[in-house]
Amino acid sequence: MQYLKNKNSILVIGFLLVLYLSYVLAISKTLETKREYVALQREEQQFNNLSQQLFLLRKKEHYLDSTLQSLNLGNTSMENNLLRRVNQEAEKHQLKVIDFNPPHVYNDNGTVYKTFNLVLRGTFLDILKAVQAIEQQGSFGEVTHIEFVKQRNYRTSQNYLEATVLIQKLE
Repeated sequence: MQYLKNKNSILVIGFLLVLYLSYVLAISKTLETKREYVALQREEQQFNNLSQQLFLLRKKEHYLDSTLQSLNLGNTSMENNLLRRVNQEAEKHQLKVIDFNPPHVYNDNGTVYKTFNLVLRGTFLDILKAVQAIEQQGSFGEVTHIEFVKQRNYRTSQNYLEATVLIQKLE
């Protein structure tokens, strides 16, 4: 009986030893090779998607270029572009640009605020249309304030409306 117990113990220990050796010599290397294979497959997939991503980036660049072209923005400063846009809208809506001041620059914790001050003369609706077009169709910032003042020209005895417009851009 003792002999069978020793034989069974040796058999179990031998079996466990064979399992351990097979893991160390074969299975662990197989698992490592599988991990490398999966990593290489991911790299291959990323490489294959590279041409598609490049195509999409070129398409996006073309779209952005056409958008900039439609806004009629050249390589000039933003102030010149805003002045050009204001003059276009003033001509379109029969307005007069009375004053266009250089921007007021304010720095607040790393955020730069540029505020442009301009004065337009014309009818109420034409001024509103021009201001709306400047704000919506350009990337000049947002209109933060409009002040309308009704004034009288005593020489000609005519009334006119002037609007002071503040356009603020964050940089």
